[in-house]
Amino acid sequence: MEERDDSRRGLRILIAFDGSDLALEAVKYVANLMPAKYTEVVLFHIETRMTSSFWQVEHDMDFRFSGGNIRACIAAQHKRINAAMEKAQSILTEAGFDPDSISKKIQAKNLGIVNDIFRESHEGYHAVVLGRKGESKIKDMLLGSVPNKLLKKIQGIPMIIVGGAVRQNRILVSFDGSKEVMRAVRSMSALIGASDCKIAFYHVIQGKRSPAEEDNARKHIEPMINKAKECLVDAGLSFNQISFEMIDAPQDLSTRIVEKANHDGYDTIVIGRRGLSVYQDFVSRRVGEKIFQQAQHLTVWVLS
Repeated sequence: MEERDDSRRGLRILIAFDGSDLALEAVKYVANLMPAKYTEVVLFHIETRMTSSFWQVEHDMDFRFSGGNIRACIAAQHKRINAAMEKAQSILTEAGFDPDSISKKIQAKNLGIVNDIFRESHEGYHAVVLGRKGESKIKDMLLGSVPNKLLKKIQGIPMIIVGGAVRQNRILVSFDGSKEVMRAVRSMSALIGASDCKIAFYHVIQGKRSPAEEDNARKHIEPMINKAKECLVDAGLSFNQISFEMIDAPQDLSTRIVEKANHDGYDTIVIGRRGLSVYQDFVSRRVGEKIFQQAQHLTVWVLS
């Protein structure tokens, strides 16, 4: 038991935090699912600051009235973010996280929101977590440009996009047995700490098949599923927390996955980014955007 605990030490999670309700839901998701004893959390906020040249123009042109309004807005924004970060820290500490393992990092926007998050993600993190939607100025982060651009940039660590407040710790993994999805399972196993977590592996086959064809497909995938299960058991889950099912997809693959998650009460969908033939164009509208559009209140993990 001690060896398993030692192997899971040092998880470091980056939460892209804008103070919105769904940013707080992202914090709750981490607090509820990840092992508090082994996890460090960084609340990362990017703020837009007025340049010194702007304030010089205000001074030279005697724009004190409008400048005062701007200063009041900036002060209110700082107050809101600080209050939201305090609330986020309380959520984590109440879930058992050591206060010393929680950091608040606020920096001025430098290269843009996407590139600033991307650059920060290189600082030894094991996952990047963000809310499905941001504040009104950022608009819909899921259907907008931020997550899709991050998906194209971030490699080697999971992106977790939190879509709502439902928290049942029921996770659906779309599984095809590829090396990439096996790496995704290993990555996921290191991040999951909830003892009551339920994980279902779903192997999707497209089109109708005869019973003999389905049996052959099952015989092909089951050894890989067993390896994936063993990985999760080694990380601390029990076999009765893990299930496997083959499902067909006579219609759109994205629709089938989301319908299955909704029907069976899963609040998280896990998919691999690369190497999966059905997801090879994940960042395109054909698959990725459809999953995001249809998974209105679900959390989506993209693993590589």
